[in-house]
Amino acid sequence: MKLNGHKAFTLIELLVVVAIIGILAAVGVVAYNGYTASAKANSTIQQFKSVEKHITNSLKLCDIQGGGTVELSPTRSINCNIVNNKSNVNGMLDVFKNYYLDQGFENPYNKNDDAIVRTGSGGDNVDGRLRLDETECPGGYGNGTMITLRAKTHKEVQLSLIKPDGWCK
Repeated sequence: MKLNGHKAFTLIELLVVVAIIGILAAVGVVAYNGYTASAKANSTIQQFKSVEKHITNSLKLCDIQGGGTVELSPTRSINCNIVNNKSNVNGMLDVFKNYYLDQGFENPYNKNDDAIVRTGSGGDNVDGRLRLDETECPGGYGNGTMITLRAKTHKEVQLSLIKPDGWCK
């Protein structure tokens, strides 16, 4: 349309452009939220794998040394000579938990939520949280205890049973 010799957009043309921009923005926000949720889940699973490998290797080092202590950091160490029972394993898991917090582990979903907890059932209901716990060996606690590690994301819960050599009868 021409107005006094000048070209101009009609109201309908402007409304169509605004509608297209609105649609593109809505699609972009949904895609962005999906990408960030996936990144948070991947970060949680990466922390899970890192903790799983570190605990397994630390306990394997206990076996190689034949006992004693394994220094995780200048302020944290685990006692390799513990009697394998619920209380002692939970004490060891507290040391591991505090070590990871010292290393700066953060919950990828919410920095205000704990990144890692050492608790019994019910501690894995927060996205991005790792949970350390002990559980009975097959046949019951009379046969020893082993370590459970869980990671919760918005779409799944990962579980690992860490059973060092000789911990279960």
